[in-house]
Amino acid sequence: MNEGAISIHPAAPGDVFGHPRGLSVLFVVELWERFSFYGMRALLIIYLTSVVLVQRPQDMIGFGAMAALLGFDAHRATPADWQALASHIYGLYSGFVYFTPLIGGWLADRWFGKKAVIIAGGLLVAAGHLILTTHAAFLLALLLVILGTGGLKGNIGAQVADLYDPADGRRERGFSLFYVGINIGATIAPLLCAWLAQHYGWATAFDATSIGMVIGLGIYIGAARWLPREAVARSVAAPVAGPEGVGARAATGHWTVLAIISVAATFLWLSYEQQANSLMRWLVSAPDDIMMGWVQAIPPAVVLLGTPLLNRWWSMQARRGREPGPVTKLLIGAGIVVIAQLLLPVLALVSGTHGPSIAPLLVYFMLWELGDLFFSPAAMGLYSRLAPAGKGAITMAIWYLTVFVGNIASGWIGGLWGLLSPTAYWLMIALLTGLCLAILLLARPLLRRAVGTTAQSA
Repeated sequence: MNEGAISIHPAAPGDVFGHPRGLSVLFVVELWERFSFYGMRALLIIYLTSVVLVQRPQDMIGFGAMAALLGFDAHRATPADWQALASHIYGLYSGFVYFTPLIGGWLADRWFGKKAVIIAGGLLVAAGHLILTTHAAFLLALLLVILGTGGLKGNIGAQVADLYDPADGRRERGFSLFYVGINIGATIAPLLCAWLAQHYGWATAFDATSIGMVIGLGIYIGAARWLPREAVARSVAAPVAGPEGVGARAATGHWTVLAIISVAATFLWLSYEQQANSLMRWLVSAPDDIMMGWVQAIPPAVVLLGTPLLNRWWSMQARRGREPGPVTKLLIGAGIVVIAQLLLPVLALVSGTHGPSIAPLLVYFMLWELGDLFFSPAAMGLYSRLAPAGKGAITMAIWYLTVFVGNIASGWIGGLWGLLSPTAYWLMIALLTGLCLAILLLARPLLRRAVGTTAQSA
């Protein structure tokens, strides 16, 4: 049953595959930006444990301040302490790349516009990747990438939202297609960068990620005419004409929805970031086993295969008025992810400390990403749809803030790897992931009422 103002909009002249042409531009730009991001991400924990932290880390600019902040004493550290430090550094990096979009969104909405902030962010990312293998500048390089990603994430997502009218039912499916661009880059990057690191060295691999960012920037600048105008405000959360207080109550309900989704999503990302942290340490048996980084290509490959099928199914359902609403998609996605996460303690019971074979992990990755295909595009669509007028970028940045909190928590929890048995560790992660589903289930009636004005019934 359609409870709100969402409708199926016919394709307009210039649309590509039934969506605005600007979506194709942002699709390709995000592909290359994510190639850059995931190429570095796939190798970072291995590079940290096998190179950075074994070559006089005290020589790195900022190491003393960071160690003091984390309470780390290099002179008394045990091997387990160094492993924990690697996890903390990785967690801080992977978390703060999703915190700085809040700053980037504020700068774009209030001062400079999305285009200028995106270009500046891309240049910072490219510079950071170029100096990543300069040992003294390693932490500085991570800082540049963190700041640069803040200019990119959120603002690109907000531009996707700007392509659609508030009542356009294609919005969530547009984000699903945008998600494909993310995952093409995320599939290619671990394969290529792990191969480059294995055969040509770390510097070549990280240089490739910098080149990817530059290519994305070039496309973005060259195709700017297809992107939405900066001045257009897309929002249904602003007060509307009607009885006194109705608009304010609707806005309050929208923020309540976003708050609930934010808390729930945090636990989902805590689970996700384990894939490039503790899971990699479980699989990599030797410091030079760089090629194990290729497993990071499995999740995005599943997204590439699954997204067209799901979008086709949802489009067919929409024509019949039976497409699942966004809240239902969130619940289905969270449920599938919990099932996937429960597989790891089972595999740990069978395989022990040395890690499982790749075959059963394929099932885990496939299930996890299938759940994400339901969850993330629906959540991003809701964040963009409920954004207050003129604050689309900063509202999308709040979505990425959930990833920040989840990743920071994931890094700290990753410090327990080696202190707990693999079975106990993965069971703990599964239970924490289950909190995402529990929160959404408890809040489902409230979510359905609040979303009813803008989305199909869940």
